[in-house]
Amino acid sequence: MAAARLFTRKGFQGTSLDDIAHSLGVTKPTLYYYISNKEQILFECVERGLASFRTGLAELDAKGHTGRTRLRHAMELYAGVVTSDFGLCVSRVGEDPLSEARRHELRALKGQVDATFRALIAQGMAEGWIVVGDPGVGAYAVVGAISGIGRWYRPESHSAQSLRDAVTHCIEMLMRGVLSAPAVEQPAGHAARDASLPGIRRESHFDHRVVRCYVERPRNVAQMLSAAVELLPDGPAMVCGELRLSWRELHHAAGKCAGGLAQRGIAAGDRVALYLGNGSEFIIATLACAWLGVVLVPISSRTRGLELEYSLNDSGARAVICEAELAGLLPPAEALQHLHFRFVTGPAGRDSFETFGALMQAQPWTAAHEASEEDLALLLYTSGTTGRPKGAMVSHLNIVHSVMHFANVMRMTDQDRTVVAVPLSHVTGLVAQLYTALHCRACMVLMPQFKAADFVRLAVTERMTHTIMVPAMYNLCLLLPDLQTHDLGSWRIGAYGGASMPTATIDALTERLPGLMLMNAYGATETCSPATIMPYGQTAAHRDSVGQVVPCGEICIVDEQGNELPHGSVGEIWIAGPMVVAGYWNNSQTTATEFTGGFWRSGDIGSVDADGFVRILDRKKDVIIRGGYKVYCAAVENVLCEHPQVVEAALVGVPCAVLGERVHAFLCVRELSPQSQASAMQAYCAKLLADYAVPETWTIGTEPLPRNTNGKIVKRELRQTLRASLT
Repeated sequence: MAAARLFTRKGFQGTSLDDIAHSLGVTKPTLYYYISNKEQILFECVERGLASFRTGLAELDAKGHTGRTRLRHAMELYAGVVTSDFGLCVSRVGEDPLSEARRHELRALKGQVDATFRALIAQGMAEGWIVVGDPGVGAYAVVGAISGIGRWYRPESHSAQSLRDAVTHCIEMLMRGVLSAPAVEQPAGHAARDASLPGIRRESHFDHRVVRCYVERPRNVAQMLSAAVELLPDGPAMVCGELRLSWRELHHAAGKCAGGLAQRGIAAGDRVALYLGNGSEFIIATLACAWLGVVLVPISSRTRGLELEYSLNDSGARAVICEAELAGLLPPAEALQHLHFRFVTGPAGRDSFETFGALMQAQPWTAAHEASEEDLALLLYTSGTTGRPKGAMVSHLNIVHSVMHFANVMRMTDQDRTVVAVPLSHVTGLVAQLYTALHCRACMVLMPQFKAADFVRLAVTERMTHTIMVPAMYNLCLLLPDLQTHDLGSWRIGAYGGASMPTATIDALTERLPGLMLMNAYGATETCSPATIMPYGQTAAHRDSVGQVVPCGEICIVDEQGNELPHGSVGEIWIAGPMVVAGYWNNSQTTATEFTGGFWRSGDIGSVDADGFVRILDRKKDVIIRGGYKVYCAAVENVLCEHPQVVEAALVGVPCAVLGERVHAFLCVRELSPQSQASAMQAYCAKLLADYAVPETWTIGTEPLPRNTNGKIVKRELRQTLRASLT
């Protein structure tokens, strides 16, 4: 290492063995004992660089990287080699001081890098993700361009950021040039499809929408249940406290519940509401509805008052199953004209309610309803952050494709055990966990209510392999002082969504749980959960991204006029695919406004890069425009959440006669201290953000920020609080 650095600084001819011996702190005879001449050092530098490159490639393979992602990482690895001390030594010295014979040896060693890239590029051409050409020419261009960075880079003159920028720019130019993808039909913003995934074709659905669909797929949710019973009858299906059911037992229970509903005249197409928390009754009733062809209407157990009444009335639910402690919150009979049956959990009934146990006394309903793919399976009411909730019409086709996206991208099998800590009444718990576990025949382990210590204990006891939670839940787990004393070796997939994961949280999880694969998922009720999922093993390299669009999905970025924008541009995210719902129940006007040509207009502002990685910057309606500059709240909130004192953050705009709006930040901090004061926070942001994006006024406290029933921060309430304080 010392010799390599001397050669880099002084040159091969200008460095003597005395210099090397002095830098190492040894005598020259000792140095002679280890090296006969300076040429050996040069060749050792090449060998060390090659060894580092080979090790890095092996790690990429172990992490499951494939296709363009693997090629990109290979180029990043090589850039790291040529700008290391050993690589800089080789590029500075070159071949001039060597004899002709030794030059041939050096070229042969370097040729191993050429051969590696030639093989990678040839594979890409054969698999169709690089335009067909001469792989040798491609390899020559790649190695030459990246080696040029090594010849340019001077550690004493260039910053680490300058080096990163140079490497990124070089690789982007190569990916768009000699390594560009063929001009094949591919949705805008869609990453190259993994060849190992099931076959995909275009089909016409939902009144002539043309969408990409899996060729081989279940027809409906009931068919997934039948497959689970047939293929894994005695496999573990559900754990809820002391109750453990196999797929055979869970199917039997669902059949009895379906029989009870049918006895009371509930038939295919009718709506049944669930006003339940996470429990066995929710799972059983959900599968019973699918078996009977009934439309499920899940309602959050935190919903109250007018919102509860609206959801039950708007859906036209004929029956509701609710928890005993929630029964008193249901509106009276005269307010719910369609609701004829009320069932309550627990051993005892009450006025106008039957017990859930009575519903389960019927003979099992043996014949599953043959629902068609476009039949309505769910009515999922949106959280209503901007107004009255809307009932998203979720079909069997939507559910099937969403669960196949989760299963394929996350590589889930019947050996997985997922702890359900988020509400089953939400699209994440219901689709990402319940229905996905059903499709994979994985085991569902239910948590009635999330508490970090209980979650970790349950994860250990039940050998959890998978879960999906919001970032705040992961942060609460990290606060546990004994987290690393628990055996969480089985936990392989830690999925998250609903908010961005702060970089500090990703780093802490990586350090404390090195075997955990973090995978971001971005979606909405209208997309039946995932629209993007982070590819396997890519979180560290793309921390600011929510992943790539799901295999059958399409994402495009559009301007205010609805025109598609090129890669890297910022605009509104539009989403299409077989997982996107047909529209809103009883709301054709809003359906026409929010769905255009098969695309759902998300209202999120973001971008898609050349490799298909999607970045979310903000909600369209929440962008703050200060003096003509756009402040993307999510980006500022992410910076704030990386501060060690900040638990959660939210930005809102304050009206200003001069600038239009100014930036105000609401913070929930761990404790009120000098480090969490407004002046300290402002100084912290000033180092990391553009001056116009730094919040000018602050509301800082230790109380959690207000959230709706789905756990999202309600900025409407924050704005009202701010207006009241200003008044």
